[in-house]
Amino acid sequence: MGLANEKIVSQVEDLLHGRVVIPSIQRDFVWMRPDVRDLFDSLYRGYPVGALLLWKTNLTVPFKTAAVVQADKPTHQPLYLLDGQQRLTSLAWVYRPESKADGRLIDLRFDVRTEEFVNPSAVQGRDPMLFRVSTLLQENVQYHEVLKEAGVEYSDPDFGEWMQRLQKVHDIRRQQIAVITYESDDYEEVAELFARLNKGGRRLSKGDLVYSAIAARWADGLATMDAFHQYLRDSDFSLDREAVLRLMSLLAGTSARHIKLIGAAVDEVALKQAWQATEKALRLAIDFLREECGIPRSGILTSPNVIVVPALLLHQREGKLQDNEQALLRRWVYTAMAFSHYSLQVETRLDAEARLLRTRDGEELFTELIRRASGSRSADTPLHPRDLEQKYSTHAFFRLLYIAALRDKARDWATNIAISDQPMSSGARIEFHHVFPRAQVQSVYAKEEWNSLANLAFVTGQTNKMIGAKLPSDYMGGIAPDRLAEQWIPSDPELRSLDRFPDFLAARRRLLANVLNELLGLPVPDEQAPRRDADEPPADEELIAEESTAPVLPPADVPGHLGEQAVPILAVHDGRHIDGFYDLLSGAVTIPSGPGQGTYDNPGAAAVAVARELDPQAVLYRKGWSFWIVTATGEELRSIRPGGRTV
Repeated sequence: MGLANEKIVSQVEDLLHGRVVIPSIQRDFVWMRPDVRDLFDSLYRGYPVGALLLWKTNLTVPFKTAAVVQADKPTHQPLYLLDGQQRLTSLAWVYRPESKADGRLIDLRFDVRTEEFVNPSAVQGRDPMLFRVSTLLQENVQYHEVLKEAGVEYSDPDFGEWMQRLQKVHDIRRQQIAVITYESDDYEEVAELFARLNKGGRRLSKGDLVYSAIAARWADGLATMDAFHQYLRDSDFSLDREAVLRLMSLLAGTSARHIKLIGAAVDEVALKQAWQATEKALRLAIDFLREECGIPRSGILTSPNVIVVPALLLHQREGKLQDNEQALLRRWVYTAMAFSHYSLQVETRLDAEARLLRTRDGEELFTELIRRASGSRSADTPLHPRDLEQKYSTHAFFRLLYIAALRDKARDWATNIAISDQPMSSGARIEFHHVFPRAQVQSVYAKEEWNSLANLAFVTGQTNKMIGAKLPSDYMGGIAPDRLAEQWIPSDPELRSLDRFPDFLAARRRLLANVLNELLGLPVPDEQAPRRDADEPPADEELIAEESTAPVLPPADVPGHLGEQAVPILAVHDGRHIDGFYDLLSGAVTIPSGPGQGTYDNPGAAAVAVARELDPQAVLYRKGWSFWIVTATGEELRSIRPGGRTV
């Protein structure tokens, strides 16, 4: 990385002559006229205005038309402007007004009397003492002639001082600005750098950057893609760009790492074909999720990436599933949602599943897909009522219960009308209601109990208001038993009093577990049998459908105080790389620096600490054994867990 101080005017000239270009990952110019005015005011007063970041690369990088007319085509590889587009373009517009691509000139004036830069109104524009900044920036400007043309004579007592002020404006062109030149031939690395630089307002994702890069290579690409996203929004199945691009990249044959879509090997024709396939596949998958899975809108999905596997399979089968495949694919969707399959390592998992779809078929395919989506649980292990403890409305289980209520056409407790996900009447919109109202239980029982999903039911807004703060013993007598059974409310009236609240929760968890197990194709649990540790991998855990040669990651240095029993581990979460060490003897995890720095008794506690520091609202559904990766092998930490498979 190089750092140099360069004259501002030389950087402007480089932009105007095409020696510096705007990469396609950049957004369009967005500054307003006051922003341009403030930039010149800062330069006039000697305030820092930040550095320019240029990217030097041997790659053939798509770039977009700049907001200035670039008259020359560079004879050598240009430099790409990663940071500073708004500033450099503004300077060019004022320095060379005719370079403004849309032909609408910026009339920036300098008031020599007040030393203020002005975007003049029509009336102010006739003031001779407001001088055009573009005139003052020219190379051989004669300040005394400029003042004389404005009616200021040599004899004027302010003539000398005003001359100095005009010269100070002119000297802006000689001011120096820090220019950082970043050299890299890794587009993904640079895209991540760019995303981090542009955190103002909504942070740009890599998906945003890839869409922009595709648009530079495919003339109608952005309009075509935006039109389809609008169609998805109108259909209440809006999907974020990342998931759609992962599907597109898989259909283009470049893996789920959608950054590869902007590689030189993917030309305009390939992009068009991949996008057409993506639209077709998504339409098929949305129909499947709605009609077969009872998922009316994308907001109910635990992750938009859940749609990728059904889309790939249905595209591969031209929308035709065989025999019992509808039920098996539906089970996979529910399983992937229930256990937050795509909470970590999204692209790795999608790549593996795409290989499965290409290499396996029939029941064998779905058995393996479901096994993988089950995470650390055995694919045939039922949910136990205890698995629903301390699960709230934010948990995936709650979304599956909502799907079950819609599927079974559960009716509202007051109106006896089937609840609808998208009713016309606002009063009929679904809310979740505390069966034992919060006002009655919060002073007696812990929040973990009264706010758990076992105390929640789906009712309409008007019914919620009608119930208010009444206890079940007071209001359930007026509700038809069938309505209560449709939402898995225990039938025993004795459980509806405040003192029996814990018993009510236990009974309802049993009913809810049965509903979830039925959705997931799992057997009814034996409540007397000991429950297996859900964090322990199944006995047949192995990497299926991965490339035959796994990457070997370089070992990290182990701090001396940890000893030989410490194994280097790592995690990638929210785009951040976190290094740590796992103690083979104690099971503790040490994070020497960065997010979550400290020592933790187990991998799960360390994983939660990292996630919460990066995102205070984060909810981790995976245990630490799948959050952390063994640095030397690339396998999940569970591979060296005592009692697990060894590396």
